[in-house]
Amino acid sequence: ILLYILLSSFIISGCSNNSSSPNVVLFLADDLGYNDLTCYRNNNHGQSMEFPPTSNTPNIDKLAESGIRFTDFYCGAAVCSPSRSALMTGRNATRVGIYNWIPENSPMHMRASEITIAELLKKKNYKTGHFGKWHLTSRGTSQPLPNDQGFDYSFYAYNNAIPSHHNPENYYRNGTPVGKLEGYACQLVVDEAIKWLDDENKESETPFYINVWFNEPHLKVAAPDELTKRHQYNQEYYGAIENMDVAVGRVMDYLKKNNLLDNTIVMFTSDNGSRWDNSNDPLRGEKCFNYEGGIREPFIVSYPPKVPQGKISNFTGSFTDVLPTMASITGIPLPSDRKYDGMDISPVFYGLKDDLKRAEPIFFYRYFHDPICMVRKGDWTLLGYQKLIPLSETLNEGDLANIRPWSFEENHMDYLTTLVPTIFELYNLKEDVEQENDLADQYPELVEEMKKQMLHLRSEMVKEGGDWYAEN
Repeated sequence: ILLYILLSSFIISGCSNNSSSPNVVLFLADDLGYNDLTCYRNNNHGQSMEFPPTSNTPNIDKLAESGIRFTDFYCGAAVCSPSRSALMTGRNATRVGIYNWIPENSPMHMRASEITIAELLKKKNYKTGHFGKWHLTSRGTSQPLPNDQGFDYSFYAYNNAIPSHHNPENYYRNGTPVGKLEGYACQLVVDEAIKWLDDENKESETPFYINVWFNEPHLKVAAPDELTKRHQYNQEYYGAIENMDVAVGRVMDYLKKNNLLDNTIVMFTSDNGSRWDNSNDPLRGEKCFNYEGGIREPFIVSYPPKVPQGKISNFTGSFTDVLPTMASITGIPLPSDRKYDGMDISPVFYGLKDDLKRAEPIFFYRYFHDPICMVRKGDWTLLGYQKLIPLSETLNEGDLANIRPWSFEENHMDYLTTLVPTIFELYNLKEDVEQENDLADQYPELVEEMKKQMLHLRSEMVKEGGDWYAEN
């Protein structure tokens, strides 16, 4: 009898919660700052700015309470398209060849040869859906779309919601234009995701992976009056963040109602920093710049059976870690025909280790703005410039651009292949997260060591990323 009970328990357990194939939900905000979420802002003690962010994010805060919240996690780039490519592939955006945001009719795109998280999980028979902003290929071309890169179903905008988040008219469903929609982008995206989950996965034993990639709070912002009127300044921006938070809550309520929470890994993050003053505090800089405020982002993971609840981790992670970690959790071998810049950080997710040693430092290259290079190794970060930028709360990305025009064109390709930093700053981020005290003169040997790594990685990755205009 005891053996029968044990066997029965094992069978029931195996059917109801196959931990080797958990569902995965990946939330991605667009241009959200480190200081825009209440759960991060509340931990940022001693704020003295005159106009602090006033957005309230109770649903995302609840997600953080149910899991682990990272304080030192980096996105894939300081702007949209390259950041998303790093998240999807586990490879540095420069190595993938996404050097800047992708304009219309551009040859630059995420190549079909790249293996996405969705394509990887298909090896374990996952059902996959992409919902929301894509921006990894260019409208007006025949470049691969979500359905070509591992997603069974897609509902997406190539880039930003047009004319704004309210009543967008540039969404596609599985490659077909949808036309003008009524409502707000974040809610429309979640409507579509929940409908797909209901249609395809109700009472199914097959695991699912979905991207829920919001247009909010990227310009051009819009949000319901009941949310915007609560704020005295930046009303539409903070309202859009709160509307997105409501949308996150709707997905979490769906998972709870359908008994999916215990077998679903939920991640929430943003593609890059905010362009608004104080939204990235206490970090220096903003979107477009390789300072902490442009590239260090909120990153939250919830998975109740295995991820500790309410844990705060100072581990230095990266978007490139997500794919190798998902491969490890699901038992899927990483392809051996390419170099991955990320690593398996599941022991940190699970609270088994507070730190792991990275084989190589975290690296950023962005030719369009100084600092053009950034290397993070331990508590130290080295910045590489062509020209220095004064310390300031507000950075005008237009005035500070290294090259024109604003979008990626052939002269950009010629420029970025030869551009190398010549001026360097060194900061200890544990003691100086604001990046106010340059220590390069005090630690010349460390500067030389990190400079050598920086220049090597830049050269290696640009070579692999390739020349888009030579290919066409």
